[in-house]
Amino acid sequence: MFILISILIFGLIIAVHEFGHFIAAKAFRVGVPEFAIGMGPKLLKKQGKETLYSLRAVPIGGFCALDGDDNEIQGDKSLFTKPIWKRIIIFASGSVMNIAAGFLILLLVAGALPVLSTTTLSGLADGLPLAGEQGFMVGDQFHSIDGVRVYQRPNIDMLLEMRTGDTVDIVVIRDGQRVELNDLPLQRQIFYDAEGNPSAPRFGFYFERIDNPTFGDRLGHTWNQTRDLMRQIPLMFRMFTSGQAGMEDVSSVVGIVDIMHQVGTTAETARDATLSLAMLAAFISISVAMMNLLPIPGLDGGRIFLMLVTAAIAKITRKEVPQKVENYINTAGLALLFGFMIYIIFNDIIQIAAR
Repeated sequence: MFILISILIFGLIIAVHEFGHFIAAKAFRVGVPEFAIGMGPKLLKKQGKETLYSLRAVPIGGFCALDGDDNEIQGDKSLFTKPIWKRIIIFASGSVMNIAAGFLILLLVAGALPVLSTTTLSGLADGLPLAGEQGFMVGDQFHSIDGVRVYQRPNIDMLLEMRTGDTVDIVVIRDGQRVELNDLPLQRQIFYDAEGNPSAPRFGFYFERIDNPTFGDRLGHTWNQTRDLMRQIPLMFRMFTSGQAGMEDVSSVVGIVDIMHQVGTTAETARDATLSLAMLAAFISISVAMMNLLPIPGLDGGRIFLMLVTAAIAKITRKEVPQKVENYINTAGLALLFGFMIYIIFNDIIQIAAR
């Protein structure tokens, strides 16, 4: 059941993305010959005034065909007869819709939580050597770690684990002022309670919580979560370049569905499963948005980047770059992306089969 739910969720995320392109294209009077949810053979179809709406057999993916995008159609409704700013909005709108969908999902999850976490210290473990004015004090709010902004509580452990050296630079907000704590030798260690019982290795921080949060609290919490998820793709690239992550950390559709299946089946209650799957759906939706905005040929970001480059070349040389050149580059980029996707799917299948 969770596999089917996961496939449906992933399909809806892609459908939302394509719907963003669709409504932007319609708003700017660009022709849309077909809007499809799913891939493969058509199961249902309905011909509108100018657009064929179809539901296809494979519930993963979808597309929004645009006049002039991959053909030579010209005229008032051709994509490439529109000003460049309209084309940029059309290509970016899919990602905007995914971010909006992710934000809405996170807000609904926040609405179901009786308590919200914060990044403000409520206490320090006994024996923490970095306590005091030159270190941490109760009431300090984490602002950044090694120059990377802290948006929510899980960021702190993640960023401390990501560091490459023995020390770390942390900025906190103390009494409304930014305080820099540089070259801290902060490490996980074992602390002891009043009875002398040891803890698991940890950093020794206790954080404030918001009980019975207001709508404003939930809205702020959701905004911080959204901003955090939006920068996860750039952080992943940073981890790749530093060697902290590798190809085994990249998941395809198969891997994502498997993760969602595991999350759903291991949850203790149906409520826990629902909230966990909703969080994953928000993460995937926002990740799809940010991945598509990367300046890689074949992706929306690559399309936007090429449009800006060709516009700059045309302005400098006073000669228009043939549209077919851009189409060739995007086609080559798509071919490479499909090859990469097949490789990642193959890796995921091997890992799943080996369990």
